[in-house]
Amino acid sequence: MSASIVHVEFKSANFARTSAFYDRVFNWKTEQNGSGSYMKLEGADAPSAGWVRADLVQAPGPIAFLTVDDLAATLAEIESAGGRVLVRSLPFAGGGEIALFADPDDNVLGLWRRKDGAAKPAAKPAAAKEPAVAKDPGAAKAPAAPKPAKPKKKK
Repeated sequence: MSASIVHVEFKSANFARTSAFYDRVFNWKTEQNGSGSYMKLEGADAPSAGWVRADLVQAPGPIAFLTVDDLAATLAEIESAGGRVLVRSLPFAGGGEIALFADPDDNVLGLWRRKDGAAKPAAKPAAAKEPAVAKDPGAAKAPAAPKPAKPKKKK
């Protein structure tokens, strides 16, 4: 199975500083989401990329997102090949769903299954309102999708 890298997410401890740095050095323009947890790279020539607040990050470095046609089958193959599933499925604000996994060397990557199920890398994913991978500030990341739902307490 072939998969294209279609999106990359980085961490940022200070969106204003990060934005100013990339604007000065590369003339990159950014836009922060309303919740203050995500900042996306803007521009027609820009790759699909963004930054997640550092306190919400679960990976030590950037996360590359790959498109896949079948999220469940790909995650099963990852586990069969010796990888670990970190986040099985989260809805993605741009459509579809994402997952996170670690390869045998603990590199964290994301998977993105588009809403229509087709893994075509033509369009950029829309920035999510919450980070791709979230965790509690006391407890490491992506592009960028909503926080996992907390388990409901039994009565």
